[in-house]
Amino acid sequence: MPAQAVGCEIPPARSISIALNIRLRNQVVGGSWSSYRRPWCVYFHFPTTVESISGPFFRLEMTATMVPWSISRRRLTPILFVVVVVLLTAIFSLYKWPPNSSVRDYLPEWKHVSLGNFNNNTDSDDQPDLKNEEEERLGLDSLPEYNLQPFDTPFCQDRYGRKYLENLHDSSTGYCTPNSQTNMTCFHSKTAASDPRVDMFCLGKSAVYDPADKKFKLGCEQRTLTASETDRGIPGLSSLSSYWYGTGPKVLYDSAVQLHNNVEGSSPTPNFTILLKREGAWNPWHCLMEIWSLIMSLDVLRTTSDPDTGKPFFTVEDAENTQILILDDQDDGPYYEMWTMFAKKPIIRIADYPAEKKVENIILPLAGASNPLWQGDWEAHPCEKSELLHTFTHRILNFYKIDVWAPHQGDLVLTYIDRKESRRLIDAELYLEELKTVIPHLKTQSIDFAAMTFGEQLKIVRDTDILVGVHGAGLTHGMFLREGSVMVELLPDTLNYKGFRNLAGLVGDTYLSAHADARLAEEGKNRQDWHKEDIYVGKEKFIEVMKVAVKTLYNKGYRSFDIV
Repeated sequence: MPAQAVGCEIPPARSISIALNIRLRNQVVGGSWSSYRRPWCVYFHFPTTVESISGPFFRLEMTATMVPWSISRRRLTPILFVVVVVLLTAIFSLYKWPPNSSVRDYLPEWKHVSLGNFNNNTDSDDQPDLKNEEEERLGLDSLPEYNLQPFDTPFCQDRYGRKYLENLHDSSTGYCTPNSQTNMTCFHSKTAASDPRVDMFCLGKSAVYDPADKKFKLGCEQRTLTASETDRGIPGLSSLSSYWYGTGPKVLYDSAVQLHNNVEGSSPTPNFTILLKREGAWNPWHCLMEIWSLIMSLDVLRTTSDPDTGKPFFTVEDAENTQILILDDQDDGPYYEMWTMFAKKPIIRIADYPAEKKVENIILPLAGASNPLWQGDWEAHPCEKSELLHTFTHRILNFYKIDVWAPHQGDLVLTYIDRKESRRLIDAELYLEELKTVIPHLKTQSIDFAAMTFGEQLKIVRDTDILVGVHGAGLTHGMFLREGSVMVELLPDTLNYKGFRNLAGLVGDTYLSAHADARLAEEGKNRQDWHKEDIYVGKEKFIEVMKVAVKTLYNKGYRSFDIV
């Protein structure tokens, strides 16, 4: 309770008291005032502890109690004036000094839990008073044995943990002189150890679209990086990279963006256009890497303050004013609608873009081929349970309204990915039928994912315990398996790819592999062309691998079966 000023009288029966709590920039300030006279009594209380609040928001609470009393207009006017001044001051403070956003606002966080403060939204006034403010509060924090943190090597943290986004966030660099009409801000990352390239993405503010050139023109006089920036490894715009299939920020910049010292018509705008050139439309691995890279680009913009406004470069609310502009001529494909998760305006192609001048904030996102999941795909790494991948897959599942926490029990479900054109498993149908007779508590199904919508594919994967397939992009679906499931990859006998092995670890799944039996090549076939050739795995080997997969799940979740 706040300490009363010396000499304050107990309020009479006829009085007004006002209590005001303002939650501002993660701090609670409370105060109260009473109307009785002789003497006037005003006191405030500032909490000695500040509770942590996630996200850029505030709460303003005011309660007023009145004991029935007839108040004259002369008396009431100053009271209301004081209240209004306090409210306006609080609102102005929030506008002038908005809370800083952080990557941690958008990702799961491992926290030290205190038994005295499970509810992060509880006001400090509601907490029990301590006899000594310096006394340490008892709770799990006092038992270091429970203070467990997930451990990852620096390699894993920099690529698959929130550190990847934080490093991008910290690299924010403006490339226009202070006298320019607007600014172009870029972010960079260097995680490809064996490749000198730098992965970058950029945001250009208030760009004017010129229909004659079909380019967005930025009123930006490019500045020279300082010696300090160069020493810290900050790249110039010339370091923008292009990637396979003609993609990446350099391709977008060269084909759709121009810098000019002065651009007529440039002015602040709430509208955003995301420039996009895709690797393709049908391969799930390539498409999902591109979608994921865009989402991470937006997450970094959401957690980085624009130095001109003090507000985040991009917010969730900005999605309503955001449009995807496609510069390629690929088909729509089954993953097309996922581009609208953070861009609510209809997707448009450059050929259909209005032939008129428009002012837009333009985003050149990270390339799909820059996604860290591409790295180390030929070597096994120890990284497990990626926060980035977990967040991405749950966003996709929520987008398709799939309950990620729905209970899953009963017989185990084995889903075999049925490839129709190449790299098929010889005698797959016979093997699946055999499994039903030799392994109890098991249902099998052969699925051609290419014949259904992506939403339908996800529903099947979420009801799958064991995902089996010959090496190929279909195993990308493994990222959407429930944690603790099993992925089985059947590889051509000469292939030692580790990408799906590493993917399973990042999801938290068990990974099993088996190589095809080496067989003499049929006459006229090239044995080295594993991309097209069907594979053969002996029936005994196939069944033995499936038995191992099934037994790893017999006592997980709600299931409890004997393994022999």
